Amino acid sequence: MKKIICILTAIAALAFTGCTKKSSLPKAVLGTTSWPTNMFYYLAESKGFFEKNGASISVTDFSSTTESTSAFIGGQIDFVTFASPETISPFMEGADFKIVLVSDKSNGCEGIVAKPEIKTAKDLKGKTIATQIYSVDHMFLLTLLKDNGMTQNDVKIVDMSIAQSGSAFVAGKCDAAAVWDPYFSNAKAAGGTSLYSSADNPDLITDSLGASVKVCKEHPEVVQAIVQGFYDAVAYWKENPEEANAFMGEKLGVDAEEFVAEMAGLIIPTKEEGVKALTPASDYVYWGYTQNVIRDFMYDLGAIKSKSKDCGEMIDSSFVKKLK
Repeated sequence: MKKIICILTAIAALAFTGCTKKSSLPKAVLGTTSWPTNMFYYLAESKGFFEKNGASISVTDFSSTTESTSAFIGGQIDFVTFASPETISPFMEGADFKIVLVSDKSNGCEGIVAKPEIKTAKDLKGKTIATQIYSVDHMFLLTLLKDNGMTQNDVKIVDMSIAQSGSAFVAGKCDAAAVWDPYFSNAKAAGGTSLYSSADNPDLITDSLGASVKVCKEHPEVVQAIVQGFYDAVAYWKENPEEANAFMGEKLGVDAEEFVAEMAGLIIPTKEEGVKALTPASDYVYWGYTQNVIRDFMYDLGAIKSKSKDCGEMIDSSFVKKLK
């Protein structure tokens, strides 16, 4: 199976640039993919929140987390949005980055959807299931199979991007798909049955923001600007829901009503909760603890070759602690 995270042998120069004639603000590039809370970065960019906080951030869309992560690890972009479990493989293989923000906790926005005649997980035996190998939803799928006394050898997994997986299911080209929103919601709307979702284990999957160590060390003000800008966008959304939902829905490729529905399956931590998530503790509230649990799970599956590093070492909590 093809591994989705490509760790390059050498880290190229960062895309971070200095001043230009048009602006005295430092510039940086954030790579992201289609996911509801990632749209808050576009809202922050549109409303000038990054600039207000001292940096010019360019938000760039990637078609898959494979591409965005590879660009980030390869030094082509300065920040990247992560489905948190997808940080583990590059971290264990030596990639040098920090997690500076937990942007959401999934509470029903992703999972396994199947044809109506597939009533239970056991009915998946021998069926064709589309998902992105080693993605968080692949892990969801394997968790569901394991809980029902099955393994991936009992089904036929087809490796494709999450977007392609969702489209393949809607087109009737597979029996089931393990995907995140908007593809999860679209598949259910097309008649699919949800067999398992993040609502069944809401502490397991979070989304986060990764920053290059170089930017954290040399330009901490830029990291602070993007973290503060995200929360400024969340505040704006709460105060101007109609406008913000329409804008972010359009960016995501759905209407405002659908965007609201998708956000209903996510929990955005408060600033206090964001600090707590990055503060060492011995329970699932602590991001590092949860990541270590997932690390062990991935190791047992053979998805990673080592589990020797503590995932808490990825964290730099200094920026969430300075939120206004």
